[in-house]
Amino acid sequence: FSFFFFFFVGVLAMERSKGLDHEEVARFVASLSDYHPVIPDELVRYYLAKSGFQCDDVRVERLVALAAQKFLADVCMEALSHARSRQHAIPGKGKQAIDTRLVLSTEDLERALREYGVNMQKPPYYADR
Repeated sequence: FSFFFFFFVGVLAMERSKGLDHEEVARFVASLSDYHPVIPDELVRYYLAKSGFQCDDVRVERLVALAAQKFLADVCMEALSHARSRQHAIPGKGKQAIDTRLVLSTEDLERALREYGVNMQKPPYYADR
């Protein structure tokens, strides 16, 4: 309950700071009934129930799915930028590189997640390469 209370308080504060109209926010929330996010409703419902949150409103579930989708997209873009910078830092692979494929490693993902406050630890027997 507390997460969603603070989330909606944040939405209202953002609404006031950006000059959004209350009707625009109401239309956005109403449009969530027709929107189908990438993350399935069943998966969101499972993890919400596992955390102790009960809600019958599909719009709330889809709002959580939309926020999770945005988080995943941001982490993936950050990991991609880390992979690019790592590839450009390899000596001898400058403009002469024929193979321009990027390879995302768990180190790239770990750096990206660390920027968002998520600590990822690999088991000691994990081999990345």
